[in-house]
Amino acid sequence: MGRKRKVAPPVEKLYDTISRMLVPEHILKDFCIYDAKESKSRWVIEMHEKEERIPEALQSYSDVVLDGYCDPLEMLSHSFVCKPVYLRLYRRRYKRSNRDEHFSNGYSLTLKGLRMVPELGVFLKEEDRIFSG
Repeated sequence: MGRKRKVAPPVEKLYDTISRMLVPEHILKDFCIYDAKESKSRWVIEMHEKEERIPEALQSYSDVVLDGYCDPLEMLSHSFVCKPVYLRLYRRRYKRSNRDEHFSNGYSLTLKGLRMVPELGVFLKEEDRIFSG
């Protein structure tokens, strides 16, 4: 008689848990993790807008096509293993077939004037208030 062997959770469940640890839920609602890269000085989590997030102005048309991506948005998320973790978000660009007008979604993902997720900005403001008070 020995100890019961502990079964590892499915990889999908583990991936979902780690995703929520690294990326705020409000971003995971509209974007999915595409890649993660490490350099000497930082981590970058690359995320792509979910395909079903078609801009409202195009939702009533059947001839909508993906037409690349907008310039990426990059923001500081937090630090992990003594390196900053940045989120690089790629918003999809759409158009109607055989038309030149492009559409993309706009998101309010950072605090005004800061290129970081709101959760980190609020945390840093609170820490600053505690240490300066």
